[in-house]
Amino acid sequence: MVSDFCSQILDILRRNSGKMLESVLLDNLKNRGINATQREVRRALLKLEVTGYIRVTSLDEERKIIELVNSKDSLA
Repeated sequence: MVSDFCSQILDILRRNSGKMLESVLLDNLKNRGINATQREVRRALLKLEVTGYIRVTSLDEERKIIELVNSKDSLA
């Protein structure tokens, strides 16, 4: 089961072609009124990656790209 916060992340990714920088994801969450820390977002991303929903690739120490692996309709 995916938490509501993780579902919000997946929804943002789906609405943005399934791929974005972590910093852009943080901005989108703030625009939705979700004030999450980078640590909270990274914890959710790890959970989503382990469960096979997304892939996170490090560009360098700070920048990360998040991609949807495939659309799992079980979240809707």
